[in-house]
Amino acid sequence: MLIADWTIDTAARIVENEDYVVSLYDLADGDYDVAHIRAKHPLPGGLVPANDSIAREARVAFALAMRQRRSQ
Repeated sequence: MLIADWTIDTAARIVENEDYVVSLYDLADGDYDVAHIRAKHPLPGGLVPANDSIAREARVAFALAMRQRRSQ
């Protein structure tokens, strides 16, 4: 499933775009949190970009995908 630049595998709880792969895990009450974020293209010198916005986008995309899946 594609949602705004993200490819989502709801069964595996993986969300990815052209730059990142994000693994999610179940919290309570149908909420999800980020287990791991991996950059597909590491920055020079092994620097890690700020992941807050990536995590937020991934959670939103995954939540939308789950909502769409339940309504089908």
